[in-house]
Amino acid sequence: MRLSLFVLAISLAAQPPDDFETGFRLFSQDQFASAKGYLQKAVAARPRSFQARFLLGATFIQLKDSKAAIVQLRQAVALNPGHLDARKLLAAQCVETGQFLEAVKLLQPVAETQPFDEETHLLLIEARQKSGDSTSAFALAQKAARRFPSSAQVHAWLGFQLQFAGRYEEAMAPLNQALALDPNFPMPLQVLGEVYLKQENFKEAAKWLERAAAKMPGDVEILLLLGRAQAEAGDTQQAIQTLKSAPKDARVHFQLSRLYYILGDEAKAREEAALSTKLRDAKRD
Repeated sequence: MRLSLFVLAISLAAQPPDDFETGFRLFSQDQFASAKGYLQKAVAARPRSFQARFLLGATFIQLKDSKAAIVQLRQAVALNPGHLDARKLLAAQCVETGQFLEAVKLLQPVAETQPFDEETHLLLIEARQKSGDSTSAFALAQKAARRFPSSAQVHAWLGFQLQFAGRYEEAMAPLNQALALDPNFPMPLQVLGEVYLKQENFKEAAKWLERAAAKMPGDVEILLLLGRAQAEAGDTQQAIQTLKSAPKDARVHFQLSRLYYILGDEAKAREEAALSTKLRDAKRD
């Protein structure tokens, strides 16, 4: 979703006074930190202004403050339940922050009334899957693949659902179709790597995961999978290098500890294990 396009679509004739206008102009110029203060004043002056709430929520998203964005977007949706962009924007933030059931509740009515809105279907598939309702996610992915045959993202989600269900051979077709539609899309590369990993074809898994890592450098999930594939293929040193290139994460250091132990470097193994515990405990706090 391109927030600036949504915001520019709001009718200027109905804007609140000066603070909103200034905030709108600053947002349009990508000056989000400066826009925030004016929009907060606009919301304080007119707390029932959908436009001010929506734009302030969008501003918080640009500032990477999902918690504050959700507060404003919930108010915006309450003020204007029929505004599709507001619903989708709030649902996307709910998915990002792990509030999957709320995202499903927001998106389900849109999917029923806007059956050809691809973005809604993609968000709803993800929200259902992450909420633990893989059966509904799979059914929706199948329906979406028929409805949006030219969508690489939809085909990738269908492939993901099939591999999640253990139907590895069936997963290949939609994943390859996704790559044919968009060769630069990393998700099907990652899922193909997972398919081969689950089939214990570790060298093939590493090949696909290396391609995914090239598209998404620094992605912890991909690097964890790649490190595992390389280690299982017998290339422990390469697996260590892969994991050392990953951002700090308790799981990364746990895997490094295991690999150093395999190599007989007990001092390094203990060091990585201690760092893994420290990061895990910090995350809990």
